[in-house]
Parts: sequence; C-alpha cells; structure tokens
Amino acid sequence: MNGDIRYTGSGTYYTVLELHRFLQGLADDAQASGNDLLDITSTDASDRSTDNIITLLSPYNIDDTAAEHLYDGSITQDDGDTIYSGLVVVGTVETGTELMIFRDNSKITSWWGTGINTDSANNILLRTLIKTRENGADIDGKRIRVVARELGDTYAEFSLTMGLGNSTAAIFTSPDLNNTTAEATIATWSTISNVEGYQTIDLNNGNGARPYYSQWNRDTYSINQLYERTKWIQRRGTSTTIHGMNGEYFRGITHEWDYDGSSGTMTEDNLLGWGCYFNYDNEVGGPFTLGEYCTIGSGGAVGKLVYLDDQGATGTMAFALEDTSITINDGDTITGLTSAATADVNGTITDNDKSGGQGVLIADDSTDTVWIQLTSGSPPVDNVRVWDTVDKGYHLVNGSVTSRTINPEFLGQSTGTAIIGAFGIGIEAADLTASDKLFDLTNTQQQPPNNQTFTVSGLVSGEDYVIVAANDGADEIDYDQLTLNTTLNSSGQTSVVVTSAIPSDTPSNGTIRVELDSGIYRKVSYTSWSGSTFTTPSTDWTSPNDATAGNDVFISYIDTLASGTSESYTAVYSSDRSLVGKVRDGGTTPIKPFKTPTTFTSGGGGFTAIRTSDS
Repeated sequence: MNGDIRYTGSGTYYTVLELHRFLQGLADDAQASGNDLLDITSTDASDRSTDNIITLLSPYNIDDTAAEHLYDGSITQDDGDTIYSGLVVVGTVETGTELMIFRDNSKITSWWGTGINTDSANNILLRTLIKTRENGADIDGKRIRVVARELGDTYAEFSLTMGLGNSTAAIFTSPDLNNTTAEATIATWSTISNVEGYQTIDLNNGNGARPYYSQWNRDTYSINQLYERTKWIQRRGTSTTIHGMNGEYFRGITHEWDYDGSSGTMTEDNLLGWGCYFNYDNEVGGPFTLGEYCTIGSGGAVGKLVYLDDQGATGTMAFALEDTSITINDGDTITGLTSAATADVNGTITDNDKSGGQGVLIADDSTDTVWIQLTSGSPPVDNVRVWDTVDKGYHLVNGSVTSRTINPEFLGQSTGTAIIGAFGIGIEAADLTASDKLFDLTNTQQQPPNNQTFTVSGLVSGEDYVIVAANDGADEIDYDQLTLNTTLNSSGQTSVVVTSAIPSDTPSNGTIRVELDSGIYRKVSYTSWSGSTFTTPSTDWTSPNDATAGNDVFISYIDTLASGTSESYTAVYSSDRSLVGKVRDGGTTPIKPFKTPTTFTSGGGGFTAIRTSDS
C-alpha cells in the first residue's frame, strides 16, 4: 500500500476535517475492501491538531488535484516536507470577478473560477488550499498575493503569509465609474505610449526637472482615457508587457535604496537577486536553474537560488535562505530540487545571516539610487550585494531600504477629469492640467501650474492695434507697474533689470514697455524672465533710445497689431489680476477708441472689442 489518497469525483469539495473523519472511519473497519485500502490493521493515516490543522502520517498523502477539492484548514504531509495551507478570502466583489493568486512571482492556474466554497452570509468569496511547502522548502516563505483586476471595476490586492490552519485575505471591489469604456475599444488606443525607466520631467511649476520612472503620453486621448488604457494593460488576462513583465504581474515600485560599490552593468527591467552567496565548484548534472530551491549541506539549509553565474563546473550562487540561523560550510553539497544538479560550496560564505530575495529594476538614476518592484523574498539591507541576474553587474546597498505603498491601479487614481498619480508615475507635461497631481521619485507632490489664456476678440486683422496691461485702479495703464533698476544706454544689451521681483503670472515670453528718457514707452520683446530680469534679444539703447534707472516699466500682456480676429496670451494664474484693454483702429474704416477694465482670473479671461464707427 502506497498511501496515495486521490480525488476521483467531480465538483465536490470537503473540509480537511471531513477528510480526517473519512480516513478515521475507514481505519476502524475490520477489513479493507475495494480501493479503500485502509482498515484496523493499517498504520494511523491522519492526526488532528485542531479542526483546521490536519497531518497525514507517512506514507499517506494527497496530490495537488485532491488538495484543490479540500478547504477550511491545512494539510501537512511527507513528515512536514509538504504543506497545503488553508486560504479564506473575504470581502465583496462585483459579479464575475475571478480572483488571481500569485505565489513566488508566478500566477497559480485557477481552479476556483469566480469562487468555490463561498459563504455569502459571511462575505466569504473563496475557500481552498494553496501549496506553500514542497520538497522540504517553503515556497517563497509561504507568501502569496490575492488580486482582483476585472476591467470596469476598481482593482484590489492583498498580500499575506500562509501557515497552518486558515489564513485570510480581504478583497473589495466596486464599479469604476471612470472605467466604463468597452475593452475592445480601449484595445484600439495603441498610440498612447510610455517611455520606461528613470528620467526627469519639468512641469514648468518652478521646481525644475523632477525624477520619475515613466513618462506617459496620452496622444489625442483624454487623461481619463489614459487611466483606462493603463488599467487595460494590467487587467486579468492581459498579454501586454510593461517593464519587462506581463501586465498582470506589474504593481509599481515597492522599494528603493541608495547604493555604492558598483561593478559592471545593471540594466533597467532586468531581474535583480540578493542573499547569502558563495562560489562553487564540482558541478555535476547541471546547469542549476535560477529560481529553483536547493538543499545545502546536511544541516537542513534550504533556499531559493536568486542569482547564478554559471561558468560550467564552477561559478557563483546567491540564495534566499529559509532559515538564516543554519550555518553553511565550505565543501557543503548543493542539490537542486528541480534540476537535480549538484555542486560543492567553494570558499568563503558571505551574508549567511541575511535574508534574500528578487526584484525587477524599475529605475536607476545611474549614480546612487535604484527603485524596484519586489517579486519574491525580502528586501535587502545595508551592505548586502545585489546582482543583475542577466548582466551580472552588482552594487552594495548603502543605508536603509525604503518601502513604498503601491496603488492597485498602477497609474494612480482618476477623478474623471484629472489624475492623482501613484508614486513615481510621470506623464508628459503637455498632457497635464493644473488639476493633475504627480508624485516624483522623492515622493514630492508636483502639480502643473494653472496655465490660463486671456483672449481679445472682435478684431480686424491688419487694422486694429490692441494692448492689454495692468490696471492702475483708475482704468488706465499702470505705467509704473515696475521700475527700471539699471540704466540702458548702450548697444548690444540683452537684459532689462527691474527693482522688484517680476510677478509670477507674467507670460514666459512676450513684451514689456520701457519709459525712455524722451518720455516714449518703447516696446521691447523678451524671450524669458527670472527673478527681476527680463532676457531680451540684443538691443540698441543708445540715444535717443536710452532709459535711466528709475524710469517706469510695465508688462504689455498683449501688445500687437491684430493678425486675426483675436489675440491672446497665456500665463500661470496665481491670483486675480486687474487689467485694462485698449483697441484702436484709425485706418480706412476707423472706430472710436475702445477701452475696458477686465480681469485675468483662474479661468483665464478676455473681452470682445466693441466696434463703433468713427468714419
């Protein structure tokens, strides 16, 4: 008798306690019959610690198929080398939701559909068993992640560490009112694009170029359609790749750290690995497989192979050890539990007491900081060596590691008309409005300026001259809005400096008027401004176009002969600005001079010239 317990039914599920009671019911039979080879003469088949913790005593065992038809507890077998842990998912989700379960950075093939062993009265969405230990090794420390990503609904995820008995995850979703477009339609929005990796973006908000790990370009689509497209990329069933992985696996940045002691190449989107490491020799039956679990020596050490530099019979390995208190020794035999390859530890063992893990390199500023998505194990600690598993370069963690909170929808949240970005998400500056909020890679909020446009309409091209300037309070131009700080009296000058800070709502380029010593207000173009200085093209200020310090200067927000039916300017709104506008036409079809007070507001502004004939 081999002790194999197998499921041969269809669509029926049992609690682990019912399995135990079934085995005990057979064990007191006088004589086995049929294919139930268990009776009073057999060894004990199972042991009950609690109603939810059952141990199968060797040689009795279940396989994965049988485990899929059990729930409400855990099954331990093979003298503790195999454990199926109980998973209970509670919460509320939308109809048709099929939960995804990730273990050791691999999505488990669903046997639960939209839920099995449910209990709606207690908000139980799913009860089943998940294998968490195999061949004497915990699978990623018994960690799993339960995820709900149905397009059209809000997304949710829950990470937990399993054990004996039941472990509980909580998942809640609801209709996403900002994600109502049909999947087939979103699939056609292929011109929405993204530049991946570390980069800087200047939102023109005065904070300069700030670091992000992406730069999304929404093309001709709305900001909410960008949000829908990114949800489509990471939905359940997606085949789209982002940052080198299938969209189902992408979560965003989970950790960051500073580094030093770098050597060789490390490339964004490659898998990184860290842990206890050493050289090896005498490889037989190789190669080992990156990600497989191995035993090391005879003291019970076991771990996941998180880095491998295989040079044939020799090389370098790093492991995420299950128990860092077990000492690994020079000469210990390494055995791959999947590949069956063997080798011997050769030389010094480093970081035997450190936990290991793996993660995808999402962003690297190429000087001293990286940002990753942790995919298995634990994050590294100070002075741990981290390898690029592909390019074989490495660096040392320098200081503490910072954890970052992820958003279930990796782009962030949509209000329908604006985005509140998740950590590190960048969007092309031209695609944003003042309502959008981003958080750069220092977790500092960056908000685009409130660029607003002021428009003068009702103009005749080539005839009307229009000027808009600050209002002096009496509905006239505020000629002394600014004061000239430095005398202008030579040729080739490229700046106009005033005595006070230039107002923040001044257009980034435009025109000013400078009072000359003759009393004329000269129109001067500027290409940029900063502080109290306007940068201008090379200008001749020699007499009679000289201007002495102390003369008036004012900003002419619009100052031009109309080239169309309207003229406008754009500036950053900071507070309401009182303006005055003038339109004059003394040409072949003259009009009476038109003047009006007006205001530049949070919504921009403007006026329409009233054309009263003066012919």
